[in-house]
Amino acid sequence: MLFGERGQRMKRVSRRVKISHLITAGFMGLVAAPFLFLVFYNLHSFTRQANEQLLQDGNYILHSMEQNINEKLDSVETIACALAYNSNLATFLSRSFNDASSFEEYSQTVRPILQSAADSASPPIQRLWIITQNRTLPNGESIIKHGSTTQIRALEEFLTENPDGGWYYSSEGIVRNSLENYLRQDFYFIHAIASPYGRRVGYVVAKVKSSALFQEFLVSQDTQRAFFLLDGENRPYMSNVVLEEGFVFPEESQFLQDRQPVLYLSALASRLPLRLGLAFSSSDRQILLESSFVAILAVLTVSVLFLLSFYYMLRVIVVRLQAYAYDMEDIAASGFSGKLEISRLYELGEIGIQFNDTLTEIHSLMREKIQQETAYKDVQLQALLLQINPHFIYNTLDMFSGKLALNGEYEIADYMGDFAQMLRYNTARPGMFLSLGEEVEYTRNYVNLQRCRYGSSIVLRVHVPLALLGVQVLRLLLQPVVENAFIHGFAQLPPEARREVVITARAQRGFLILRVRDNGQGIPPEQARRMNEAFASPSPVLKEEKRKGSIGLENINQRLQLFYAGQGRIFLRGAPGGHTSVFLIFKN
Repeated sequence: MLFGERGQRMKRVSRRVKISHLITAGFMGLVAAPFLFLVFYNLHSFTRQANEQLLQDGNYILHSMEQNINEKLDSVETIACALAYNSNLATFLSRSFNDASSFEEYSQTVRPILQSAADSASPPIQRLWIITQNRTLPNGESIIKHGSTTQIRALEEFLTENPDGGWYYSSEGIVRNSLENYLRQDFYFIHAIASPYGRRVGYVVAKVKSSALFQEFLVSQDTQRAFFLLDGENRPYMSNVVLEEGFVFPEESQFLQDRQPVLYLSALASRLPLRLGLAFSSSDRQILLESSFVAILAVLTVSVLFLLSFYYMLRVIVVRLQAYAYDMEDIAASGFSGKLEISRLYELGEIGIQFNDTLTEIHSLMREKIQQETAYKDVQLQALLLQINPHFIYNTLDMFSGKLALNGEYEIADYMGDFAQMLRYNTARPGMFLSLGEEVEYTRNYVNLQRCRYGSSIVLRVHVPLALLGVQVLRLLLQPVVENAFIHGFAQLPPEARREVVITARAQRGFLILRVRDNGQGIPPEQARRMNEAFASPSPVLKEEKRKGSIGLENINQRLQLFYAGQGRIFLRGAPGGHTSVFLIFKN
C-alpha cells in the first residue's frame, strides 16, 4: 500500500513536470554548471600560474644577486690567490733574514710583488696584506704583518678552524637598523701561503667592505623588494629595510599575508658564511591576478549574455509549444472544431501546418463516419423491416407443404420443404461464413428443386472428407457454381439425358480446393483461357450479374479475392462436348 501511494505520488509529480522544467534543468546541469566550474577552474589556474610566475621571477632576481656578488668575490680571490701561489714570495717568507742582503732581496725581489698586489687591490678590495710568523721581516713594512699583531688576532680563531683559509665575517659590531653601520662591516678573504716544501709560511688577507659587496642592494630604493643577509638560523645580519625586534626570516618559497601578500626566498651563499634573503611584495602578482580576473570577468559576462540569449530562445520555443498544447486541448475539447494559430517560428510553423492538415483529415473522416453510421442505421432498419416478409413466406411454405402431404402430394411437399429450407439459409443465418457441411446441404436442396423439372435424370455425388465438413467457408460458393452448370451445361441436353454433378473437396499445402464437375456440353479451351485470365485479374462485373438475377462466377471470384486477401480464385478446365470442372481455391 505504501509503495502504491509512493508510486501514485511520483506519477503526480511526473505529470507536473513540464518541458520547460526539463530544459531549465538541462540548461543548468549541462551548460551553466560546467561553465561555472570552468570559470572557477580557470581562475584557480591563473592564480597558480601567477604564483609560479612570481616565484620564478623571485628566484631569477635572487640568482642575479648571487651572481653579482660572486663576480666581486671572484675578483678578490683572484688577486689573493695570485699572491698566495707566487713562488718567489713563498720562498722569501720561508727563510730567515738577519743580514743586509735580506733587506736588499726584499727590496729588489719581493717588495715589487707586494707593492704591485697592493696597487691592484682596487675596489672591492679595501686592503691587502701578508700575515707571517717570520719575525726576521719588518712588521708593517709594505703589506707584511706579524701574526701576533692586534689587527690579526681577531682572525686567529677562524684560522684555527680553517687552516687553509676562506671567507670570514664577524657580526659582533652590527648596529640594528643602521644602514651606515651595515655598509662599514668588514669581510675577509684569507688564503694560506705554502713553501716549496709544503710548509705553511703565511696567509694572504684581503679586506672587503660590505658596501663594496652589497651596497647596490642595501641602498636600493625599490620599496617592493627587501634584501637580507642571514645567519644559519635565518636571523638577519643586515637588511635594506627596518626590521622589527625578534624578526626571523620565514621559510623559503613562502607567501605570508599581512596587508598584502609577500614572497620570501633565500639561497645559501656558496662562499660567504651566510645566506642571501629576498622578500618582495606580490603587487605584480596582484596586478596579474586582477588582469586575469578582469579578462575572466569579461569572458564570463559575454558568455552569460550568450547563455541568456540561448535560454531566451529556448523559452520562446517552449512558450510557443505550450501555446500549441493549450490550443490543441481546446480544439480537442470543442470536438475538433477550429484551427490552430500558425507560428512562423522556424519548424514550429510546420508543426502547426501539419496539425491543421490533420484536423482537416479528421473532419473529413468524421463526416464519412457520420454518413456511414447513418447509412448503416438505415440498412439495419430496412433489414428489420424485411425480416418480416421472409418469415411470413417460409412459414406459409411450410403450411402449404404440410397441406400437400395431407393430400398425398408427397413429392411436391418435399420440393416445397426444400425451397423453405433454402429461404431460411439465405435469410435466417447471419454472417458471411458458415461450415462447408452447411454449404453442401444448401446445394443438395437446390439440386432437389431441379429434380422437379428434370426428374431422376439428375445425379448428385458429394465426396467431402469428414474432417473438412466443419471448415468455415464463404457462404454461397457451391450453389451458384451448380446453378451455372444447370443454366449453361445442361440446357442443351435432351430431357432424358443423364445430368451428373460431382462435388469434391481436399486440403493441399494450406489451401482448400473445392471442385464442381458436370457432364454438360463442356467449354471451349479458348473461352476457358480467357475466363481464367479474367479471374486472375478480375474486373468489377458484380452489377452486371445482379441485373441478371443470379450470382455468377465473377462474383464468387471477387469475393474469394476480397475475403482471402488475394489468396483465393476460380480456375476453369473443360473440353467441348465433354465436361466442365470449376475449381474454387482459397487459403484454408
